[in-house]
Amino acid sequence: MNPVNGSGMKRAALLNDLSCFGKCSLTGAAPVVSAWGVEAVPLPTAVLSAQTAFPGYIMRDFTREMEEFSAQWETLGLEFDCIYTGFFANGAQIDFARRFIERFAKDDTLILVDPVLGDNGALYGCFGPEQVEKMRQLCRMAHVITPNRTEAALLAGLPADTPAEELLAALRTRLEVENTIVTGVCRKNEIGYLARLGEREMSLQYPRVAQTLHGTGDVFAAALCGALLSCGEAPAALRQAAEFCNACVEKTAQRQPAHWYGLAFEDVLKERSGL
Repeated sequence: MNPVNGSGMKRAALLNDLSCFGKCSLTGAAPVVSAWGVEAVPLPTAVLSAQTAFPGYIMRDFTREMEEFSAQWETLGLEFDCIYTGFFANGAQIDFARRFIERFAKDDTLILVDPVLGDNGALYGCFGPEQVEKMRQLCRMAHVITPNRTEAALLAGLPADTPAEELLAALRTRLEVENTIVTGVCRKNEIGYLARLGEREMSLQYPRVAQTLHGTGDVFAAALCGALLSCGEAPAALRQAAEFCNACVEKTAQRQPAHWYGLAFEDVLKERSGL
């Protein structure tokens, strides 16, 4: 068998859903991670005809395929420099993710968890308390987590309107994760990130656009994955990912209303490649 490792390129396993239409999850994560010179290896948790903002979308649960695909990867001896997780269709998939990390993570494998649970102050309708607790367990295995304000509150067991600073402190105590980045932190006319990276606290804020945009969390987490594998320094990686995501937001705002369903990351990637 031909060798499958040692290409000289970092490799990231991306456990997330694949929304075929409506730019989010794997359709955004794979090209963004690749733009940082990182090999993206998608492992779909579900395949959707369109992202969930569209009525009548069709979803196929990939729990069985996840088990089968990962078993074949183990036979091949695949190694990963990062395991990045996003949306899971059910609690069993969160349990699978923990086993996947145990099977494939090396001592120096970066574990990045985007704990997709809810938004706008509420848990997504497909989840319940059991999934929240399972996500807490998964987060405890991570080096970096990137919850939005709602998810941070759910994981911390606090009200949705708890100040971001209190959420950050509570998550560190409850989950014992070294690096936590809370996204979607609003301050007047700005929105951004509040992070505790080791012992360092960082806040990055950007002008808030009027439109509601989908997929910003996916693009940010993917950019953070690529940046962490490229530069290795969490503060620098956070700034790179935040600035990239903000550039995507600005491009998307210019394309309204046609691109309300996902960030125009293609515009930014094209500019940065010089094409």
